[in-house]
Amino acid sequence: MSLATEPARPPAAEAPPCEEAPRPHVTPRRPILPWMRLAALVLVAVATQLVYVGIWPLSYYLTQAPDFTYEYLVQYQVVWQRLMPLLDRFEGIFPGGSQSLDVLVETLMRAFAIAFGLYLVGFSLVQGGLPHRWGTFAVVAPALAFQATLFLMPGLFTTDLFSYAMYGHIAGGLGLNPFTAIPSAFPEVRMLYWIHPLWHDAPSIYGPAWVNLTVPLGRTVASWTDVDKVLAYKLVSNVAHLAGIVILALAVHRLRPGRTLETVMLYAWNPLILFEFAGNGHNDAAMVAVMLLSVLLYASRSAWLGMVALSVSLLVKMSSVLLVPYYVVAWAREQRPPWRFFGVGLLAAATLMGVVVAFYAPWWQGMQTVDPIVKWSQGPMFLNYVPDVLAQHLARERILMPGASPWEVALEEARGDVKTVARVIFALYAVWELWWARGGRGIAASGARVMLAFLLVMNTWVLPWYFAWPLALALVAGWDTITGKVLVGFSLSAPAVMYYRHFWNPYASDWTFALYLAPLAIVPLFGVVPAIRLARTAWRASWSRHSALSRRGAAS
Repeated sequence: MSLATEPARPPAAEAPPCEEAPRPHVTPRRPILPWMRLAALVLVAVATQLVYVGIWPLSYYLTQAPDFTYEYLVQYQVVWQRLMPLLDRFEGIFPGGSQSLDVLVETLMRAFAIAFGLYLVGFSLVQGGLPHRWGTFAVVAPALAFQATLFLMPGLFTTDLFSYAMYGHIAGGLGLNPFTAIPSAFPEVRMLYWIHPLWHDAPSIYGPAWVNLTVPLGRTVASWTDVDKVLAYKLVSNVAHLAGIVILALAVHRLRPGRTLETVMLYAWNPLILFEFAGNGHNDAAMVAVMLLSVLLYASRSAWLGMVALSVSLLVKMSSVLLVPYYVVAWAREQRPPWRFFGVGLLAAATLMGVVVAFYAPWWQGMQTVDPIVKWSQGPMFLNYVPDVLAQHLARERILMPGASPWEVALEEARGDVKTVARVIFALYAVWELWWARGGRGIAASGARVMLAFLLVMNTWVLPWYFAWPLALALVAGWDTITGKVLVGFSLSAPAVMYYRHFWNPYASDWTFALYLAPLAIVPLFGVVPAIRLARTAWRASWSRHSALSRRGAAS
C-alpha cells in the first residue's frame, strides 16, 4: 500500500484537564532541626536571663555608689520588693557571702563566664539556622529582656553616669560651659558626691556633640529627683544602644547579606555590651552607634555623609578618631583619576574641621575649651596598661644599681621609656594597617584592629567597656574573620580580669594579664594553620607543574 492510500492514524486523544488523574495532597515537610535549635535557643535565653537576674544582688553588694543605690531603692519600692527575695536566696546559697569580698567577686566572675558560655552556645544555634520569623523573634526578644533587666539593676559598677548627669546639669540646668566649669565648684549639688573624687576637678572630657545632647536633657530633668536625673542619662545610653543594634543590622545586611541575624545576636547578646551599656549606662553606646552609622553610609554609597557622621562620633567621645584614616583611605581608593584620590583627602579634612568648628563654636572660650581632652585624657594615669608590667620590672632593676634614683623617680623614667617605645610600635602598626583599608568591611576590620592595638599597647588607662569600640567594628567585618573572633574573646577576658583587679588591686597578680591577653592565641590558632594549608597547597601545585614539565622533557 502506497503512502498516499495509507489510512491516517487517529490523533492521540488528549484528556481534558478535568479528567487528569487526581494527585494526592502532599504537605511540605518542615525541617525539624531548625525548630529544635529554636527550642534550644529559648532554653539558653531563659538560662541567660537567670544569670542577669542573679547579678542584681551582686550589684547591690558591690555597688560603687551606695548612696545612689539606697535612694533608688527607697524611691522605687517595686525594685526593692523584687530585690529582697534575691538577697535572701543569695544568702541561702552562700551563707555569709554578702560579707565576704572573696565570695562576691568570685561569684561575679562566674556570672561573666557563664553568661559568655551561654552566649556562645546561643550563637552556635543561630548560626546553624532557625525558622525565619520565629528565629528573629527568639534573638531580638531575649536581647530586650536582658537589657531591661540590667537597666533596672539596683547597683552600679562604675560612677560615669553621675559625671554625665553633673556635666548635663552644669550645661543645661545652670547654663554654664562644662568645658571650663568643674563639678567641685558646685558643692550644693548632691550628685557631686556620687562622682569619683578623681573627676571632681575635671571639666567635661566628653566632646561637644555629647554636651549638645545633654543641654536639652539637663533642662528637662532640672526639677527631677537626683535618682531620676541619673536614670534619664542611663536611658539615653540604652536608647543609643538600641539604635546601634539597628544600624549594625543594616550595615551587615548591605556588606554581608545573609549574616544579619547572627551578627545582631553576637552584638545584642554580648555580655560585655549588655553589662556596660544597659547596666552601667556608658555613653560609649552613643559614640559606637554614630560610628557604625558612618560605616552604613559608606556602604550605602554616601561616603561624604559617612564622614560627617564619623566626625560627629568622635565629638561624642574621641576614641573613634582612630577610624578616620582608614575611612578616608578606603574612600580615596575608590577614585580613579589620581587627582581625585588627593581631592578626597582634602574634602575629608575640610569636613572634619567644619564639623569640629560647628560643634565647638557655641562653647569656645579659647584653647582652655579643649584642655580637658588634651590634658585629662593624656594624664599620668595607669590602669590595666599591659606594658606597665615591663616598666615596673625595669624600675626594679634600676633601683638595684649603684647611685640609683628613688623608686618613684625610677618608675617614672621607666614608664616614659616604655611609653615611647610603645608609641613608636603603635604608629608603625597603624601606618601598616592602611594597606588593608579597602571597602566597608576593610574599614571596619582595620579600625577594629587598630583600636585593639591602641588599648593593648598605647592607652595607659584602659577600662572594660572600651573594648565595645573595636568589637562593634569587628562584627561588621564578620565572625568568620580572625579579628571578629579575637574581639569576641576580649569581651570576656577584659571585664573578667579588669573587674577582678578593680576589686582586688593591689592583691591581684600581674599574671592576671596572661588571662586578659589569652584571646590573642586565636591569631596563630586560626591564622597560622590556614597559612600552612595554603602554603602546602601552593607547594603541591608547584610540584605538579614541575613534574608535568619533567615528563614533557623526557618525552621529547
